[in-house]
Amino acid sequence: LILPVIFFSISQSKLPGYILPALPAGGLLLAEYLRQGLIERKAASPAKGLVVHGGKVADVGGGIRNAGTLVLTRCAVSGNTTTGGAGGGIWSDAAGSALAITASTISGNTAAGNGGGIAAGGTMTLADATVSGNASSTGAGGGLYLFAEISATIDNATITANTAAHPGGGAFVEGAPFISDHRAEFRNTIVAANGAPSQPDCSGSAFSGGYNLIGDGNGCSDFKSATHDQEGTAPALLDPRLGPLAQNGGPTLTHALLPTSPAVDAGDPDPAGSGGQSCEALDQRGQPRPGRCDVGAFELGEGCAPGPVALCLSKSRFQVTVAWRTPQGQSGNGQAVPLSADSGYFWFFDPANVELTVKVLDACGPFGRFWVFLSGLTNVQVDVTVFDTVSGYTRVYHNPQKTVFQTKLDTDAFETCGL
Repeated sequence: LILPVIFFSISQSKLPGYILPALPAGGLLLAEYLRQGLIERKAASPAKGLVVHGGKVADVGGGIRNAGTLVLTRCAVSGNTTTGGAGGGIWSDAAGSALAITASTISGNTAAGNGGGIAAGGTMTLADATVSGNASSTGAGGGLYLFAEISATIDNATITANTAAHPGGGAFVEGAPFISDHRAEFRNTIVAANGAPSQPDCSGSAFSGGYNLIGDGNGCSDFKSATHDQEGTAPALLDPRLGPLAQNGGPTLTHALLPTSPAVDAGDPDPAGSGGQSCEALDQRGQPRPGRCDVGAFELGEGCAPGPVALCLSKSRFQVTVAWRTPQGQSGNGQAVPLSADSGYFWFFDPANVELTVKVLDACGPFGRFWVFLSGLTNVQVDVTVFDTVSGYTRVYHNPQKTVFQTKLDTDAFETCGL
């Protein structure tokens, strides 16, 4: 039996700090605690709940280098770097290689070459995923760089805030449009608010599967009204109206849609998850897509959706979620327990052990604000995200590692009463 090998580079060195046989689905628990370095895969292997951060290499694939079949689900690939090659976050290319990314976030990676976030050939699927804040410092494709010999499907993705030194700040697709048998198809996807000297959002031979939102569509000719795409131009960019990259519920960071976003209710009209060109059944956070779906990885929905990790407070206008991390690297989402219409608490390790309480009060009458009160019984790292589902604004409250949680009485939290 020959097992594939996973390399983890520690302290930003390419030299492997650990060499382990590839583990079965759900078995990459040690990787969750290592949280740093380069992963190299040469055979089929799935990864769930993995965080890949801080890798640095001189050639390709700052965080992950894939030459086999790799499936990433609910993963975060962030803060990785290449100093002389493509794929700051992920590089995937070889004969027969395949990359599938679902419910994951690729953010804050940098390549001294093409593809700040992802550089890929072979086959690739990107679904319910966010590609944000990546950079190609000397090349093209700040978010995505897709090689000519690729067969790719990008569905319900949000590709934003990426930058490149050459065209395609959001996505660059090699190849001659409409000639090659290979194609990269985008559908129900946001590619907007990216940056490059020219063609800031999309450049090359991207193919439209319909219902996309493109901030500046000049660089990719296949996006058009006939396929129900929305696109802006260089003189009149189309603003996707997104919130910041934040913990909006679910295991990975997302960009929430503001209520005025043109992406709201603009996806494929067929029922989500019904096959064909329809939207994914769930958004990146695992929330359902009722009615006509939204474009991108985030489904705005109707108000707050309560769940195991989300409180809905103040007449269900505000969604509160909590992410925690221990000094040993263990992490998770706080488990939500409602107490009243305005208050609730979260537990982390034991249902009988309260870690944090929260209250959101409507003080619009006398003070013109919604107030947020927090108290905690913990000293681990905590990020509390309060999302106003009406205005789309988010407040994040951070408690540092090994610090006793300080009570917060924020009487200026949300000046959104008139909306």
